Amino acid sequence: MRIKTFILTTAAAMALAACGGADNAGAPKGEPLAKVAAPADKAWVDVVTKTEFGGYQMGNPNAKLKLVEYGAITCPGCAQFSMQSTEELHKLVNDGTVSMEFRPFLVHGIQDVPGFLLAQCSGPEAFFPLTDQLYAEQASWLGKISTVTEADQQAMQKMSPEQIATLLGTKMGLIEFVKSRGISEDQAKACLSDKAAIDGLIKTTERGTKEDEVAGTPFFLLNGAKLDASSWVQVKSKLVEAGAR
Repeated sequence: MRIKTFILTTAAAMALAACGGADNAGAPKGEPLAKVAAPADKAWVDVVTKTEFGGYQMGNPNAKLKLVEYGAITCPGCAQFSMQSTEELHKLVNDGTVSMEFRPFLVHGIQDVPGFLLAQCSGPEAFFPLTDQLYAEQASWLGKISTVTEADQQAMQKMSPEQIATLLGTKMGLIEFVKSRGISEDQAKACLSDKAAIDGLIKTTERGTKEDEVAGTPFFLLNGAKLDASSWVQVKSKLVEAGAR
């Protein structure tokens, strides 16, 4: 079911649900990279910070290979990438040779907002585990979008973005989803009502469209170069070629 409601930004409206055109010009190639030890009592996958671009970076901040994914929480291709890549990507990140930055991209406009707001609700260190879990169960919670009635859609026309995010988060069962993962209902509703966080998601989406030419998700950069890749097999081959082996 497609929600007939306002579009958050022109950038989000024009985005497609498939990987946008990209190329490998400038993608790094090289010899095997030396592993880098993580800080004491930590693994690199547990070192997560929020970036100046509105994304979340996992791993060695000085890693030779910096992978960036623009993804949408309602994007099936992004969910597939998450489920296929996690184990092997985490190993590369733990070697200290690769860092992974995920930048939220509102490919489906308002429908992507509630999931992202809740994924970042508990801070940077919880972002990747929650995002992976949302992707793993995407079909279940996203299917509940069908419970949004015509009356809901009409009411949404007069709502603020925060009110719409709360309504959709409730309808799609996302509040219940995060409650079972350590986020209270009050905390979840506070995160869904966070206007500054919504503005941040819009800004990241606009920046991705204008500066990195993101036209759909998943979309990947490696050391700033666009990758012609939409699957883990394709991305992994570029990382290996660049020395992550």
